[in-house]
Amino acid sequence: NGKLRKESQFVVGIPAREMNKADSDALILLQGIIDAWFEEDDGLVLVDYKTDRIRSSRILLDHYQKQLDYYARALTQLTRKNVREKWIYSMTMQKAIQC
Repeated sequence: NGKLRKESQFVVGIPAREMNKADSDALILLQGIIDAWFEEDDGLVLVDYKTDRIRSSRILLDHYQKQLDYYARALTQLTRKNVREKWIYSMTMQKAIQC
């Protein structure tokens, strides 16, 4: 619908067992700021900007995949809509990398 949302703050609870932190349903509060996201007809697209000086797409993905998975989960919880794509935009490499 043409609406880009930037710097969306969130706080969500995730059961500890789902984060492999304990064998418990106690909630761990996860908070953060999603750099950018927008909605398309078939779901949400999440974008996270990285300023690391890393010049390897694989290393960036290995390092940040879990973070983007949690961000996608938070966005789904908050909007009740499916996140269909996750992207990292590397400022160093000046390119987008799909997760």
